[in-house]
Amino acid sequence: MDPWRYAVNLAASETERKEVAALVNAGFTGKWMPFIATGHIKQMWADLVGATEEGRLGWKAMVAADPAAGKDVAVCVHTKDWRGQDDVARVLVELRALGIDQRLSYQEETATRILLQGKGPSLYVAGPGKDDFTQRREACTTQERHIHSGSSGPEVERTVAELFARSEPYGPFHT
Repeated sequence: MDPWRYAVNLAASETERKEVAALVNAGFTGKWMPFIATGHIKQMWADLVGATEEGRLGWKAMVAADPAAGKDVAVCVHTKDWRGQDDVARVLVELRALGIDQRLSYQEETATRILLQGKGPSLYVAGPGKDDFTQRREACTTQERHIHSGSSGPEVERTVAELFARSEPYGPFHT
């Protein structure tokens, strides 16, 4: 079983989907990473699914399907391009409107793949309840974006159909 459940932006046009696919394949996507208390995850995930599918959040959201007992549940809300700070901020504001008021970290997908060592993984950080964020480190380099986790050959291009597939079920959770 996949350890994650996903929601995708069903409101995105074909042009927007192609743009996201190109940005995913170029290594420019990123994500806000809230952690939600297990007692609140079912309702919060339902709210995040709705907001993602309606296009109010980023292009994808995901949640850990089988979190560790007693631990908050990891959620990722993906934006199409970490360089687009207006969109990164727009998604942050929407997360705040959904009631996620904790300190939030934002990380490029590349930083996750290469497990940044020594730099600190968060590119942007938003203080508790804040609608703005600060940049914590330099962004991943072009060379880092081309490092393939455990791969010696070219990375397989992700397709629009693959990226925007709507997988079921969106739950249940083992909490």
